Amino acid sequence: MIDDHVSAEIAALDQAANLALRSEPGTATAHSIRHHADDLILELREVRDWAHLRHLREKTERLRVEALDYAQAILLRRHALGPDGGAAEALVSFLCERAGVPAHVAIAACARSESYTRTTDMLRLPPSPDAWHLPVLAHELGHYVIREVSHVRDKEERPLLERADNWHREELIADCYATYALGPAYPLSCVRLRIDPDEVDVTGPSHPSWRIRVHTMTEMLMAMSDKHGRTYSRAVETMIAPAWTALTGEEGNAAEYQAPIPAATVFDLLERHLPRARYEPGGMVGAAERALTGEERRRPGITPAHVLNAVWRLRLDGGVTGETGGRALAMLARGG
Repeated sequence: MIDDHVSAEIAALDQAANLALRSEPGTATAHSIRHHADDLILELREVRDWAHLRHLREKTERLRVEALDYAQAILLRRHALGPDGGAAEALVSFLCERAGVPAHVAIAACARSESYTRTTDMLRLPPSPDAWHLPVLAHELGHYVIREVSHVRDKEERPLLERADNWHREELIADCYATYALGPAYPLSCVRLRIDPDEVDVTGPSHPSWRIRVHTMTEMLMAMSDKHGRTYSRAVETMIAPAWTALTGEEGNAAEYQAPIPAATVFDLLERHLPRARYEPGGMVGAAERALTGEERRRPGITPAHVLNAVWRLRLDGGVTGETGGRALAMLARGG
């Protein structure tokens, strides 16, 4: 009887992997799904007991979901009603280039919240995310960056990965990276759009509490300010702290806890290994704001990070119109 179950698992996995490969056969992601499926099929053919089969079923189910999500994303992209993914893809390309890592990351549309899958380096996003939600993409990409960034002198060393030795640490490192790469746009997106005030102190098996996460993001901005100027700390004082107070009724989000990994530690690692990834506002955020409001034409030098911070400044200042979101996505799709 177990042989019938094994055969069914193999057939379902084989069909899902082939669908991903047929959807877009020339991509590294599609071939990665097929290779992982082939490896799992070899393991399934060696199954001799139910415990082993149950263990492999968990792996095959995850891979089937990835394969079907990927195929769905490709088909949606080709459909007239589906998103073209241009803004998200341009943001990923920008962040990967600044981090010095290959942009071998696929973006799939899904009905669930944002996530990153290590097996196939696939980022999942809800269809057509707006510019105010897109900063969270940097956090999910951070899980990829953690694994790809090499030491400047030794390609075999993985300085961020060595620190990400449990789920809570990895989540905080990804938060620090997203803040380092996008500045206040990332913590603003979290505080204003993602946190339930009744769940601020809830800790999960894979994620620290939002209080710890937001505190770590603000500490990252303060560390950036200590070395690179007051711009970052002013953002904490004028944008992030007021947003936290509006959400929770608290004047600050400091808590008595031992951080799984201090923001200062991650900041030092990013400064040594990814200095080009740091968000530098300069005068470009103001220029991006003026382009978004139609006051002037888009200026060379505006990056996706500038656009995301500009749309958040406009939102906080009450300067968002019906055209702002569309203009922001169009600017992002052009690379800033």
